[in-house]
Amino acid sequence: MIEHEENITYHTITLGALTREGDAAAEISVLDGEGTQQTQTVRVPAGLMGERVTIAVEAAAKRRPGKRSRRWKPRPPRVWITEIHEASKLRKEAPCPVFGTCGGCQLQHMQYEAQLAWKRSIVERLLREIGGFDCPPLLETVACDDPWHYRNHMRFSVNRNGEPGLTARGTHRVLPLTCCPIADERINRALQVLNLLPNERPQLLIRCGSASGQMLIQPQPKQEVMEKLAVSGLSICTDTLEERLAGETFRIRPSSFFQTNTAQAEKMVQMVVKGLENARTVVDAYCGVGTFALVLAKHVEKVIAIEESASAIKDAQWNLREVHNVEILKGKVEDILPPLAEQIDGLVIDPPRAGCQQVVLDALVRNPVSRVVYVSCEPATLARDLHILCHLHPAYYLQSVQPLDMFPQTAHIESVAILERN
Repeated sequence: MIEHEENITYHTITLGALTREGDAAAEISVLDGEGTQQTQTVRVPAGLMGERVTIAVEAAAKRRPGKRSRRWKPRPPRVWITEIHEASKLRKEAPCPVFGTCGGCQLQHMQYEAQLAWKRSIVERLLREIGGFDCPPLLETVACDDPWHYRNHMRFSVNRNGEPGLTARGTHRVLPLTCCPIADERINRALQVLNLLPNERPQLLIRCGSASGQMLIQPQPKQEVMEKLAVSGLSICTDTLEERLAGETFRIRPSSFFQTNTAQAEKMVQMVVKGLENARTVVDAYCGVGTFALVLAKHVEKVIAIEESASAIKDAQWNLREVHNVEILKGKVEDILPPLAEQIDGLVIDPPRAGCQQVVLDALVRNPVSRVVYVSCEPATLARDLHILCHLHPAYYLQSVQPLDMFPQTAHIESVAILERN
């Protein structure tokens, strides 16, 4: 069934499988410029496979005459569910009032056990299709003990009225918030105070130590706001905060990377340590503030930590100040790792979403390391890199891939893969 309302059409359909982004796929009939019916696939936020729903589809805006073509980019049609006729058994009520509109979460409407199974299925499919593994050694997804209020780092946009919030999907429109269900409760407490007075545009960063309770806010609030935050029981730091992980204390600057889910990061650290047992000389690539390096130093003879960010290097030097078997090298992993590869027997690599640079993979193929622990935040690039290391140039055997739910309620998937030299 199709209904029209200006540039919005309504379609009653059955939803297909979830896309990699966590939206349900759907096929609708639309009229092309010549009036002919065409089938179009759209992505439906907050939908689940098999549900019978009515969706609204708002046609994408056309480029205005005179608009610079280089700057104008067409956007996909905006889609939302207006009515659910037959709900999935996996559906639950999302606690966030802006879920489906906000771009932060994709899976709040799905039961948590189903989220874990879906994430594992995504990793398995990508390992088969991209990685070329007929029967990948894939473990069950490690759940987050509390899948709510886990984020210790939030970046809010600030609208023209000085109100902090998160942006609506596919737009720059700010949705003002006083509470986010995946943010640490202390961040929500701070957010309520910060809403009392206008904030500086364009962004507001709040970071807190889940274990230490300390908090950083950038830009630093005015004195009257700082006093209100103190009355709320919040410990606000000026330049750095401390966080405890795996029995160690880490100093973190606002610009330095640190895992946003401390509880799951504890589990990840233990996976890395176990994956590199019996190694003697280990490289911690993309070491950040020295999280893995500090913990591994207790278990190996030497750790060589590589990091490009000057801010993270400063934090790593402070965090490792009392450790004497860690050497910190500043630079790009693709520049530093290749000449080191033949001197080490263990490697933990935690690259960005784009995965490993080709020169890094080439170095690992030329001089295979006895054991590699690959920490991935994007299963597609993980599968691509594993295909190169295990099939295209079979220097390694894939022992296991462990999905780890670092970001419940979202479509983000973290994995820890362990490779052994062939």
